[in-house]
Amino acid sequence: MSSLSRELVFLILQFLEEEKFKEAVHKLEQESGFYFNIKYFEEKVQAGEWEEVEKYLSGFTKVDDNRYSMKIFFEIRKQKYLEALDRQDKAKAVEILVTDLKVFSTFNEELYKEITQLLTLGNFRENEQLSKYGDTKTARSIMLIELKKLIEANPLFREKLVFPNFKLSRLRTLINQSLNWQHQLCKNPRPNPDIKTLFSDHTCTPPNGALAPTPVTLPAAAVGKPTAYTSLSSHGPFPPAAATGSGNALAGWMANVSSSSSVQAAVFTASPFPVVPNQVLKRPLTPPATLGMVDYQNSEHEQLMKRLRPAPSVEEVSYPIPRQHVTWAVDDLPRTVSCTMHQGSSVISMDFHPSHHTLLLVGSVSGEITLWEVGMQEKLVTKPFKIWDMPNSSMSFQASVVKDAPVSVTRVTWSPDGNFIGAAFTKHLIHLYAYTGSNDLRQHLEIEAHNGQVNDLAFAHPNKQLCVVTCGDDKLIKVWDLNGRKLFIFEGHEAPVYSICPHQKENIQ
Repeated sequence: MSSLSRELVFLILQFLEEEKFKEAVHKLEQESGFYFNIKYFEEKVQAGEWEEVEKYLSGFTKVDDNRYSMKIFFEIRKQKYLEALDRQDKAKAVEILVTDLKVFSTFNEELYKEITQLLTLGNFRENEQLSKYGDTKTARSIMLIELKKLIEANPLFREKLVFPNFKLSRLRTLINQSLNWQHQLCKNPRPNPDIKTLFSDHTCTPPNGALAPTPVTLPAAAVGKPTAYTSLSSHGPFPPAAATGSGNALAGWMANVSSSSSVQAAVFTASPFPVVPNQVLKRPLTPPATLGMVDYQNSEHEQLMKRLRPAPSVEEVSYPIPRQHVTWAVDDLPRTVSCTMHQGSSVISMDFHPSHHTLLLVGSVSGEITLWEVGMQEKLVTKPFKIWDMPNSSMSFQASVVKDAPVSVTRVTWSPDGNFIGAAFTKHLIHLYAYTGSNDLRQHLEIEAHNGQVNDLAFAHPNKQLCVVTCGDDKLIKVWDLNGRKLFIFEGHEAPVYSICPHQKENIQ
């Protein structure tokens, strides 16, 4: 959708709000996904209308989009579950547990078991962690504070929490300006035109059925400026709106948006929609000549920047003299977007198949691995993060999974022959999948490769044997065969190792 179409949606939202079409306003907010009405969301949460709360959220995010979204849905469903237990409605609580909370067991089975055990208690407040749970109203208010922080931090809500600032009744004003223009161009303009429809262009009918005068071609200079047109006043379909003390038509919509959150300052700066001056554009809007980049300084940005450190070229050892017959310019870079695909959560790493060049492997901040067919813009297979062998994991890894933030991908890559996929994660692990050419990825091997974050992963062929090379925050580089056996370990770095690049022809250097 173009930027002008997007702005038109905001104009319609303003019009619907001014005309008191409350349900239509929130329905359009949800379906367009352009503006998240935090005040409306708060009202529904405080009222305990959980079905409407999730339905409204679904226009902006899904449960498995990223760790913030997952936490938002978990807190809402947990509150719904606790309220059912508080009412002693065990049947409803079981239904919520099975239909709503079961999805989270994949990511934290122990937590799901603990929630299930609440059913056995006469009062869930007997659980130590829930001993301070008060009444329903207070619990909802406390949860709302947490939800607002998560929403403000969620990149999917970026620039969607602040409604653009423009004048009252802006859509009416634009329509009246258009009618003024049409009236001035009438061949026989009448002093008090009767505007009865917007479905067709306005023309003044000659009085008493008289014939219209012969058309006259006016020079461009003869057409007066739009600002000098005589207003249609009460004869227009939209009379001027009465002046109010507020310049923001939707001030009430944003009354409860928190300005104290430390996250908000990092996520929002200013509205992307400038105040439109009261004038007629003399030429169509055109995109800027240069492409800008928005720099969101967050953990995901830092993770990506680890891969952007410059490295010396392998071929240019002595003097970096460019080859004379190759000349590159900024204009040689591609500028046209071929297609856009919605991953759902922030992308951390990508790699194209070595021979099938439209097969794209993507790793995201949610820990999800996705395989795309770019030519068809089709998502072939998705593998959410899951620990394959938790019982045999180290105690330090198990502790980090329980206490720390959710697991994210740091690197995905294809093997040189395209038969294997490697994925490194922010906590200890790497996963290897076998790819057989179908739309499926088969679990091949899980290795607890490093103590802490695994920063990079690459395939190599030392002694003509396909191996996996990893590096991590523990300052080590390790080499593994495809059976999970550790072949080599390289020590001596005084800081975490962020990137590796094995030699392509001979043994690892």
